[in-house]
Amino acid sequence: MDMQALRAKSLAMSDLFRECLSDIFTTYNIDDITPSASERGSQVSLVDSQNGYAIVQALIARGVIGDYREPGLMRFGFTPLYLSFEDVWQAAQHFREVMESGEYQDPQFHVRGAVT
Repeated sequence: MDMQALRAKSLAMSDLFRECLSDIFTTYNIDDITPSASERGSQVSLVDSQNGYAIVQALIARGVIGDYREPGLMRFGFTPLYLSFEDVWQAAQHFREVMESGEYQDPQFHVRGAVT
């Protein structure tokens, strides 16, 4: 796979993730601040200033690895050499389930460690 194909796949993966979740962003007060394709790499940036940390921790517990930065920034990277579109769809489903079930509200996901 050449670099242009890799770039195209990474953008398609990040777009799929966002499209799978776009209907719940407003419901849960999550802002999608992902820059345009020409201004970003292979990641999606979402903000939930109140629950972002707990959401990322709940997803990590399910095997979906995200990165958290204050204030409320949740970042998810999509590496086309290692991930498939099925992986992206599954990650989005886990995100949806964490939100809809309220799983992120579990106290264990609010405990801050030294490293996020």
